[in-house]
Amino acid sequence: MIGVGAGVLALVIAVIVALSVYSGSEEAKTSLVVKYFRALASGDEVALDELTSSAFQSDLGLGPLGRDSYELFEFGEPVPGTIRFLIVLDDPSGTRRAIMADMAYKKHGLVQRVESIRRIEGGKSIGK
Repeated sequence: MIGVGAGVLALVIAVIVALSVYSGSEEAKTSLVVKYFRALASGDEVALDELTSSAFQSDLGLGPLGRDSYELFEFGEPVPGTIRFLIVLDDPSGTRRAIMADMAYKKHGLVQRVESIRRIEGGKSIGK
């Protein structure tokens, strides 16, 4: 009986360590950007609440997003806890525009939560 309990405890500890390592990985950080914009585009308020902290702030001012109406590009972590990304989308007039922004995140328990999204620069398409 003690052996089974110790085995279960070891398994739980291994899962916690694995989740902790994954949540700090580059893939998890990039995934946070993708998940946030998928939830935003689909209007999934529950997912947005789960992905963002209670103090979340954003100055992107994107307006409504539709599924497959945008493209994301990742530019790494200029400082720890911040992911730089570019979102390219069509504005209501049909012009393509690009916005570069920083997404600040913080670990809350075993998960990363978005603290803020800060717009760095924006531009519009001028041709191909």
